[in-house]
Amino acid sequence: MDVSYRAGFTDATRPEPGADRVATLLYRHEVPLPEDVKAAFEVASPFARVSAFLIDLGVVALLNIIVIVLGLMALVGTAMAGSWGLGFALIMIAFFAVNVGYFFLFETFLSGQTPGKMAMKLRVIKEDGEEIAPAQGLVRSFIRFAIIGPLPALLIGGLFSVELLMAVAPLNALAIVMFIDRKSRGLPDLVAGTLVIVQKLPTHNMQRPYVPPYFHLPYHHFPLNHTEMSKLTPLDYARLEEFGTRLSTISSSARQQAAMAAAAALAKRMNYGKPVEPEYAELFLFEMHSALKQQLMQLYPDLYA
Repeated sequence: MDVSYRAGFTDATRPEPGADRVATLLYRHEVPLPEDVKAAFEVASPFARVSAFLIDLGVVALLNIIVIVLGLMALVGTAMAGSWGLGFALIMIAFFAVNVGYFFLFETFLSGQTPGKMAMKLRVIKEDGEEIAPAQGLVRSFIRFAIIGPLPALLIGGLFSVELLMAVAPLNALAIVMFIDRKSRGLPDLVAGTLVIVQKLPTHNMQRPYVPPYFHLPYHHFPLNHTEMSKLTPLDYARLEEFGTRLSTISSSARQQAAMAAAAALAKRMNYGKPVEPEYAELFLFEMHSALKQQLMQLYPDLYA
């Protein structure tokens, strides 16, 4: 069960027998998980993406103003020295660095989120559900600049030729791809193999999810004896935490199947005496996780308090 998603079963999301999750979104992106089922991500709408981009555009515009002001000062200095071309080149390089580097740095090193995406609770991921790598971030940034960058670059450079402006206008029209793709992917997404999704925030601390100890539960649907308890290990605890979070991303039609696959494997290894029915599989996993916490609290009270 080695995946990148982190968190776990919590008391607030304690599984109940017969509970089901109903998808409310028109478009979802599904990726396969090790349990031979699929996790579903909510695809960001074009409206949300445009809103995030406008926020980022405001930040980038402010940075560009700073670049232009500093560039003009440098241009005056280099013109006085007889090499105004150097100052102009520095302005264009700085303009390119700001407009490409802004999106590259934020999306690559802040888990796929720019300030605009943070404000709109969006995130860029790879199509397989993993975080984007520098390669994807660079491709997205360059293609985005190729679409929206040439026109302002020409205007900043003072090149107002109608022929040049008409030549770059079709590049701006490529932005419409996001509005006609079923998953709202723009050209940078299609080339880089990425997707913008709605960021789901957990209700508990990601690193220390709350699970009540086994003996604190009001009722034990799956009682344990000493032999069965001894088969549980700290590694099972970590795996159950990860699996508990993955269940929240799995569509309702496959959730029970995923829980049963994990429960059957764990029950077999424990040689658990009581049968586990599919509709109680999540509850079995929750109680095993709770039992492990009880055990680990006794062994390592400072770590699992």
